[in-house]
Amino acid sequence: MNTVADAARAGRRVVPRGRGRNASRLAAALLPLGLLASSVPARAAVVEEIVAKVNNKIVSKSEFEQRGSYILAQIYQEYSGAELDRQLKEAQDTMLANMVTELLLLEQAESLLDLGKVRKNLVDDFKKQQNIPNDEELEKGLKAQGMTRADLEEQLVRMAVPQEVINYEVKRKISVSDKEIETYYDTHLKDWMTPARVTFREIVLFHDDVNAEEVRTRAQGIVREVKAGTDFGELVDRSSEAGTKESGGLIGPVAFGDIQPQIAGVAFNLEEGQTSDPIDTGKSFHIIRIEANTPEFTKTILEVHDAIYEAIRQEKFKPRYDRYLKGLWRNSVIEIMPKYQRYMIASPLNPAAASAAGG
Repeated sequence: MNTVADAARAGRRVVPRGRGRNASRLAAALLPLGLLASSVPARAAVVEEIVAKVNNKIVSKSEFEQRGSYILAQIYQEYSGAELDRQLKEAQDTMLANMVTELLLLEQAESLLDLGKVRKNLVDDFKKQQNIPNDEELEKGLKAQGMTRADLEEQLVRMAVPQEVINYEVKRKISVSDKEIETYYDTHLKDWMTPARVTFREIVLFHDDVNAEEVRTRAQGIVREVKAGTDFGELVDRSSEAGTKESGGLIGPVAFGDIQPQIAGVAFNLEEGQTSDPIDTGKSFHIIRIEANTPEFTKTILEVHDAIYEAIRQEKFKPRYDRYLKGLWRNSVIEIMPKYQRYMIASPLNPAAASAAGG
């Protein structure tokens, strides 16, 4: 069956081993980013097979296969079972379209950004993040990996610049009004509410129908000891029969619905430091001592303002992003070679195909 995996397997290469400390450090730096020589466009003496033409740029066979190899490795690392199959199918259906979109965004960047400055900043940031002290060490490490500085710049640009274009063309144009924030806050009020919670220690004595009264009497005796000043923790250790004994009888913090209703009905009506009378749950008596009792509270709109602002922006972003990509595709000359059209299943102009394939 023809899949991304087929293309990936065809594109695998042996990565040359670096020599010395510089090479090994650079290899470690480049590997998590997928920037080893296997992901750098091939410099073949022969003209490469073309997968797609995008305005005045192309997607070559080697680029397509190398991208497939990288994506395949990521998917196999992160998924298994049915989800693995789903992810592989999605990758097959969307990878070529994503590469076309990437080229379109990079083309937009040429008129929006100072790419010379962007390249320098990206390399400088890369060196800082990877603790590479100077250009000389960078060049040595790249050479050992079969790469040039231009290769590195190209890959860093491909990774970072498309998102910068989206930020510039779409995200920065999204505004959120105070009225929208207020409406969102009121509509999602339950999201900002924290239910009342209680933390307590318990002494548990189990009983059945035959010995219930005898156990109740014992429980009442324990309550008298607490009131007489005996340390509650000491009584937990001496008398409790539940597994919570190992943690000093500690429970919580818990909400009302997280504990048995007979216990909750008492616990949420006691104040910190108070001890209950024996509580019969039908199978056991519980004596509880309140450690903390936090009432229900709702965060104010000021406290959640930033979270709401970002949530609204995200809601607005998706349809604007989709419209922007559709516009790029419609206003561009995109030609997929017949041999590779089977990989162009889902695209910004045909997003329903991805849903149908996934469903």
